[in-house]
Amino acid sequence: MKLPEILLLSAAGGFLTIWIAEFQRTTFAESYWLLMLCLAFLLAFQFVRNKRIEREKLVSPTIKQMVTDRKKSAEPAKKSNRRK
Repeated sequence: MKLPEILLLSAAGGFLTIWIAEFQRTTFAESYWLLMLCLAFLLAFQFVRNKRIEREKLVSPTIKQMVTDRKKSAEPAKKSNRRK
């Protein structure tokens, strides 16, 4: 998870906690807005996470293969330099 996702999820959990405390003190109608803020942050979290997943899917598989090939080819070169 990235930082924006963690912040959105934390905000949703915080508003849920505040709503529970407020609901015990007042009526449901008076604390309803806190519950809606919790749901809004949950939906925002889901939206941001799905956008990130879609962006990661857009990367071509050949590009991913090139990156892994470069990493693999760089490792033996480092090992051979250490032996000298």
